[in-house]
Amino acid sequence: MSRPNWDFEDPSDGTDTSFASESFAEGTSRRAYRAMRWTPAAKYGQKAVVKEYKDMYSWAQGDWNTAVNTYKKAKDLADLFNDESHTDTPIRIVDYDIQKVTSAKRGTLKLNEWVMVEDFLEGDFQKYISNSGWVRPRCISEHPSMPAFAHWSWVHTGGSLMVSDLQGVRYVSEYVLTDPVILSLEGGYGSTDLSLVGMGLFFSSHKCTNMCRSLGNKRPDMSAIEQLMNSEFGSLVQMATSYFPKEKFDSLPAKTKRVIRDVLMKTFQPD
Repeated sequence: MSRPNWDFEDPSDGTDTSFASESFAEGTSRRAYRAMRWTPAAKYGQKAVVKEYKDMYSWAQGDWNTAVNTYKKAKDLADLFNDESHTDTPIRIVDYDIQKVTSAKRGTLKLNEWVMVEDFLEGDFQKYISNSGWVRPRCISEHPSMPAFAHWSWVHTGGSLMVSDLQGVRYVSEYVLTDPVILSLEGGYGSTDLSLVGMGLFFSSHKCTNMCRSLGNKRPDMSAIEQLMNSEFGSLVQMATSYFPKEKFDSLPAKTKRVIRDVLMKTFQPD
């Protein structure tokens, strides 16, 4: 991974964002390019990151709909969590927008491709929890609001959603997170939506924090399916971000999905 630099000059031609021709980082599904914003005025000269999908060119703005819906849902839930938890380090989802490439002389980014542009996060970037149950060592003691937020989001939505794959930078007054994942019952939030499997893996490893308890977070009794989760899906926990295409979820035996769902949703049944 090369160290990014931001040696850009304002093109003064109405360009929204200038970007480098070579990526400085990449994950399993996206490449990241250093960039600088020129518009709007409030973000003039601000460092940014341009992201594109690795396995496809996005020739339509709608190709980013799943990512945008994920960011929006994560932001809405983070805002509600901040209000309810009264945390002194609120959680914010990074500012982003979808832009069209209007000039590309060389490199991977192509003319007329649609990309995601995010504010660059300065500081000590960390992954706190993955979408498959992995938790950063000392996360509970040093960043207790991260697993508490994931847990709370599941309880708040009646078990239908969970915000996961929490990563970003902690500043003095807030956390700013990027690339969140939404886990949903139907697996409708893209290839990182591990659905019931992700939710089950989270609770298989999750240790409630004082914040979880102060929020009154309910949790499922995983003892009945602990062996199932470990034997069938335990390898996913070792991955920083796990990918579980919807076709793979759809192909899981109906009995397996039903057993996991029943254990999770029993949490919300009256005693």
